[in-house]
Amino acid sequence: MLWVMAGGGTGGHIYPAIALATAARRKVPDLQVHFIGSARRLDQDLFVRYGYPFHALPARPFPVKLLSPQSFLAVGSWLWGLSVALRLFRRWRPTVVIGTGGYASLCALLAGRLVNAKGVLFEANAIPGRTNKILARFADLIATGFPEALAHFPPQKAFFSGVPIRPDFLKVDRESARRKLGLRDGEHLLLVVGGSQGAKRLNEALWDALPLLLPQRENLRIVHLCGTRWEATAQQICQALPAHWHDRYQPFGYRDDIALFLSAADLAVSRAGANAIAELLVAGVPAILVPYPFAIHDHQRFNALSVVKRGAAEMVLDAELTGERLAKEVLSLLNDEPRRAQMRMAARQLARPSAADEIVERTLRLIGSNGQ
Repeated sequence: MLWVMAGGGTGGHIYPAIALATAARRKVPDLQVHFIGSARRLDQDLFVRYGYPFHALPARPFPVKLLSPQSFLAVGSWLWGLSVALRLFRRWRPTVVIGTGGYASLCALLAGRLVNAKGVLFEANAIPGRTNKILARFADLIATGFPEALAHFPPQKAFFSGVPIRPDFLKVDRESARRKLGLRDGEHLLLVVGGSQGAKRLNEALWDALPLLLPQRENLRIVHLCGTRWEATAQQICQALPAHWHDRYQPFGYRDDIALFLSAADLAVSRAGANAIAELLVAGVPAILVPYPFAIHDHQRFNALSVVKRGAAEMVLDAELTGERLAKEVLSLLNDEPRRAQMRMAARQLARPSAADEIVERTLRLIGSNGQ
């Protein structure tokens, strides 16, 4: 039996696909899995790192303005991508095609329909994107990362699963993570992360906040995942700090072992991508969410609202984020242990660590297999 996982372009599309592949092969040990993604280097690096065959499609994202020259280029690239996917699928004959988001999913799920494969769609965000709304009519099963998304899909197909989490997050506990990072009793770890590509606004706000945070909390260590394009700047800012602060501000362009830092963190500042929120919830980390304001349909704000109203996070809008505001929010939460304990409990109650297993189980029922 062969399954195809289709999705790419960002870590938010790639990591759920990897989590689903891992869960599927745990259930069906002899299962073959192929990945279809975009031509971006991130896709190839991540899929190959986990040991899966990867195939890039030439499709490009659709522009925000539908009537533009870029739209014709996008349609042309999608038709080309569909033909490439169809040629691959006629050779592979997949049983299932699972789309986790991104423009590669459109080509793969349509090609899967043409070779009679079952189609499973995963919508990570609280507000579905245009591509997934189109694909819903072709999918046999639809899983959602947030309960709010169910209202946008046919009820007979859709169910709330939560976001599939990489197995790394299920193997690390808080105590061992803190020991590995050398955190002392009473020392607080603040993790600031802007997604797989970093976030300029979060970076600049944190850099402005450093002189306000570090003198106020001598037991505070800050780990900053700033994105590779800003790593050199972050290192320069670190070196410009007083020498006794250098080990308290640790910037990295990218870390694949983010599960270690999340598990050890006392507080996180993050964008509000679906994957980021799911990881925060599973790790039980109180969070300050700063939604990316230009996300399609403002879906990051709706993602954030979903967990804020349930008590697991607080939200600061991007337009309101300054170094002073960030420092104020961080210090307020670090000084309020009962509040952080409530947020940690709420996060763990919302977490769906078995999301990947549930989607795989339902997919196996869909194709009439018990996994043996």
